[in-house]
Amino acid sequence: MKAIPQFCVVGHPNQGKSSIVSTLVENDSVRIGVESGTTRQAERFEFVLDGRVLLALTDTPGFQRARQLLAWLQQVPVAAADRPARVRAFLAEPSHRQQFPDEVALLEPIMAGSGILFVTDAASAVSATDEAEMEILRWTGQPRMALINPIAKSPHIQNWQATLNQSFQWVRLFNPMTASLPARQALFQAMAELTPDWTAALTELNRQLLQREQQRLVQVSEQLADYWCAQLSLRQPMSALPPSLVASPELWLQQQLDQAESQLFRQLAEQWGHGQAELERQLDWPIERDRLMNTETWYLWGLQQKELLMVTGAAGMATGAVLDLGLGGSSLMLGALSGGVLGSAAGWLASKQLPGKKLGWLPLSQQRHFIGPVKHPNFPLVVMARALTFAQLLWLRPHAKRSRLALTTQASDWDKRAQVQLLQWSKQLQQSKWQSAQSEALCDWIRSSLQQKLAATLQQEQQQSLA
Repeated sequence: MKAIPQFCVVGHPNQGKSSIVSTLVENDSVRIGVESGTTRQAERFEFVLDGRVLLALTDTPGFQRARQLLAWLQQVPVAAADRPARVRAFLAEPSHRQQFPDEVALLEPIMAGSGILFVTDAASAVSATDEAEMEILRWTGQPRMALINPIAKSPHIQNWQATLNQSFQWVRLFNPMTASLPARQALFQAMAELTPDWTAALTELNRQLLQREQQRLVQVSEQLADYWCAQLSLRQPMSALPPSLVASPELWLQQQLDQAESQLFRQLAEQWGHGQAELERQLDWPIERDRLMNTETWYLWGLQQKELLMVTGAAGMATGAVLDLGLGGSSLMLGALSGGVLGSAAGWLASKQLPGKKLGWLPLSQQRHFIGPVKHPNFPLVVMARALTFAQLLWLRPHAKRSRLALTTQASDWDKRAQVQLLQWSKQLQQSKWQSAQSEALCDWIRSSLQQKLAATLQQEQQQSLA
């Protein structure tokens, strides 16, 4: 059985130690605060995949009396090989728990066998206290790596790197607020080289992270496909509505669709360890208005009127072309032309239903027997654009980041072929022509779209880190 790699995250207070722990173990319950001393006692956090603990990090309070501790260690001359024993002697002294509570809390797990991740933000020049902390950690004899957390640009980074290289086996820049999976994997690989005891385990951790990404892509594609189909198909008999909503069935439909969207976001957030994540609302919109079913946001998330006209026309032409093929060409392409005209007309009519207090194109039968589904041509695009944005933002979000997620992706960012395809699928779905082939094609499209978006974002982050 492979030994579980264990590391203590140590350093001066308020250097981002807890943020690093949170991001590396993918746990947003780790307490993070801007005030000094948020971490008051050592606390262990485990990174678990498929029910197995693959890594353990101990978040420790910062050094408070490093120079006094080093002075105690150096009171007795000892050979280099005996320095760890001298540290253990410091821990064995009962009075030190009162005199050096923070130092005892961080040194005990280290001397029990943990490696060291020493964190500094390099915001100020290296001080005598900083050097004392590094020297104490060197005395422990444990595998150790230094992480420079670039909270802000600092002119002292090169000096810090030169100093850290004298006391640590590896020195790395690592920003827990922006670190996506490739950055974390690179750090895990460096940690794997600190000692042969943990090489196999951390290499296996990286392999399982890649495998999880592939599984997650398949899973979330199926989830988003099911959600999209359910939103576009939602239909309720009027007779089943609560008496209070019979006079305004649109309100019931809006509530159901909004609740489903909120449930999707919560489900994805909890699946990926972002239980505290919240959405940022558009600054120009009151919170209660920035909802999926508020049509005032449809042209923000979907297509503008001119774009919608072109796409619905193209979708109509594509549908008509299918009819022409079915007639062996005898229609002389009248199907495609008529389909394009009808599609454009539908898009024009729908776009003219400018957003307002009422929902756009919520069809009721003439007898008002049913409410839904929503057939506004922008609706399928809005639903998918928002759902894809949820998935992408949560996927790339480091667990140390606690700001609200801002939704920015729009359907207008997609190529025209994708827009047309979604409108065609929505029509097939609502006309009960949906089959397994369309379902598989939708999942493939979502998977490909997410892959492209994630790859583009990661490439952009890499270029920014090198700038």
